[in-house]
Amino acid sequence: MRRAPVPPLLSDQLGRPVRSASGRRLGRVADLTVRLGPARPQVDHLLVRSGRSTGYLVGWADVARSTPTEVVLRADAHLLPVHPARPPLETDELLLARDVMDTQVVDLHGQRLSRVSEVLLGEEGLTPEVVAVDLGTAALLRRIGPGRLMLRYPPVAVAWTDLHLTSRRGHLVQLSTDAASFRRLDARGLAELLARLSTRKAADVLHAVAPARAAAALRRSHPHTGRRLVRALGSDERQRLMREAAATDAATIEELGRPTSAIQRRRFLRTAGWRLRRPPKG
Repeated sequence: MRRAPVPPLLSDQLGRPVRSASGRRLGRVADLTVRLGPARPQVDHLLVRSGRSTGYLVGWADVARSTPTEVVLRADAHLLPVHPARPPLETDELLLARDVMDTQVVDLHGQRLSRVSEVLLGEEGLTPEVVAVDLGTAALLRRIGPGRLMLRYPPVAVAWTDLHLTSRRGHLVQLSTDAASFRRLDARGLAELLARLSTRKAADVLHAVAPARAAAALRRSHPHTGRRLVRALGSDERQRLMREAAATDAATIEELGRPTSAIQRRRFLRTAGWRLRRPPKG
């Protein structure tokens, strides 16, 4: 049986030596950045580390040659700005290894919460671009060693445009970006997303969409999820949503915001951590 071709992988890009134009070794590739927005975002910067506290944030346009064994830059070391442990990023920029790899994501198409095992790359010209992420176990095993025997298994790939990132940086960038994937979801899809996020992050998403859409998503949510989120919004935000919502949605929010008895508020700790309350069908 012919083995399927393996797409370029983020893990293979990391750890390669980086040299200046004069041949001086500057460090190793620690991460790659992309800017949220395009369906297949191109790599914007290389993060090069030399020790724990010193590094360079190099634009991909400044890369003269990139091979499987090393990266050579166009400039000499003295022309590159040195950055501390936290490199300056644009408001819509993400570090792929830090903010995507090994973090939890919501597959908006498959409606599931999973963890990223690998980032799949492609190339447009000479610049790598993010195509998808791999949520499969084989990709994780490949990275830690024994998985090299499992390359015959195809990736469990999810397109970049079907992801909602839950990492701290990923969450903040999506909230501030008009092209974030959650903004194109209908009320049902938004309710499915809210069910898989923490209360704080779900409330952030509700703040980021139009009030009428937020109210419609709350009406379609499981009553437990809707009640939890309505209370997290606070009375002022609740009233704002009700003013903008359709009559049926406003009535649901009003109902969800009413006080409940102590027995109804009781949480059963043995199941509260893992139970997924999906929106009702229909």
